[in-house]
Amino acid sequence: MEINRLQKELTDLYRTTMDYEFRKATYDNRMNSLRKIYEELLEETASACDGSDEALESLAACVPEYAAGDLAGQPSKRKRELKSLDHKMNMVSYFLPLLGLAPTEKAQQLTQRMVDIWNEKMPEYKIGHSTYEGISGGFKKGIFCYITTAVCRSLDKPDDCYELTALRRYRDDYLLMSDGGRELVEEYYNIAPTIVKRINREKNPGEIYRGIWQEYLRPCIRLIEENRNEECREVYSRMVRKLEKDYMTGQQEGDER
Repeated sequence: MEINRLQKELTDLYRTTMDYEFRKATYDNRMNSLRKIYEELLEETASACDGSDEALESLAACVPEYAAGDLAGQPSKRKRELKSLDHKMNMVSYFLPLLGLAPTEKAQQLTQRMVDIWNEKMPEYKIGHSTYEGISGGFKKGIFCYITTAVCRSLDKPDDCYELTALRRYRDDYLLMSDGGRELVEEYYNIAPTIVKRINREKNPGEIYRGIWQEYLRPCIRLIEENRNEECREVYSRMVRKLEKDYMTGQQEGDER
């Protein structure tokens, strides 16, 4: 049946994007390439969704069902937790944004229904809706404070906490305006998503984030408060170099292409 074929092809596409890394420098080119390669599949998916709500429901369910089955088949809780990070990252960074580019007014309905089914089947591994425009635009605006946000969340601090607000203000008002600062920020945003993902795959991510907080971010906050902006930049640069060395040098088991 046509729907069965589309379900299989969408699942195969999802499995393909599981192998892609999520980096600012390559994201737009990767998405444009995927859009061209899978143009026919996106058009057929759009046509099926426009044809009936039943078809839309069936197509929305195929990938969540595949992911749930893959996680259920993992031999241990630890492996299941690690695998869930791969699935969640793939879903929100590549698959949903790509499917949202299908040429139909129901693209948003399809991807949102896919998120709903995912969260129903895997409530312990919930995801949110995402779009290509939102992710690409976020990169361009520089709003992805991946590492600092991950650290603060590990310490139960909200997204609008004093520390994150201070660091963002420092980035926007000083670092981006200083000589070479924009290049440093660009490099940070290029590697930070992969670094966070690799830290989350470690056995002790909370301990690692606390170490980053103690050694780099808390000193940065103190230096910002004392208006010692250039010294803060030195600490910031050391953090980027250290994390790049620890988590971006060589290939780690399970890394993406």
